[in-house]
Amino acid sequence: YAMYRQNQLFREYAGANLAGLLRGIAQDPAMITYLDNQVNFKGAGNENLGREILELFSMGEGQGYTEQDLREAARALTGYGYDHHTGQFKFTATRHDETAKTIFGRAGSWGGDELVDLILQQPATARFVTAKLFRFFVHDHPAPETIERLAGVLRLRQYGMQPLLRNLFLSEEFYG
Repeated sequence: YAMYRQNQLFREYAGANLAGLLRGIAQDPAMITYLDNQVNFKGAGNENLGREILELFSMGEGQGYTEQDLREAARALTGYGYDHHTGQFKFTATRHDETAKTIFGRAGSWGGDELVDLILQQPATARFVTAKLFRFFVHDHPAPETIERLAGVLRLRQYGMQPLLRNLFLSEEFYG
């Protein structure tokens, strides 16, 4: 059932909005289970979920963040778990590290939603997602200026995927 719900999450947000998708991934019981985030709590960090959000879903491996950012991202996701009886996401405030964290050079008592906001503010995010889509739909060697132009559309449209995909599918590169 958790995998079914994860599939529904990807279907709902993949063509809609990256911010919603990232928030959904951070709160997805299947992702929390497989990446052991239920044991990520104040004083006993687990970097798996934070690492996957940064590396796989938003910025790419080693692109625009440090190992310290990664550790702090994990702290932002402390307390994220799920209810074993209902299979629903559950935030446990007593397990959350509410102390200040410094992520991408900005300090605050960030939680998971704020982590997503910080990720979306990083230029590497739009470039990574755009390049990934370009490679999937067009070819493996996009020109940097093409990626930058399309990433600009993604940022300008608050990470809405439809304007990016529309521009990609109507681009000269797509038909070339």
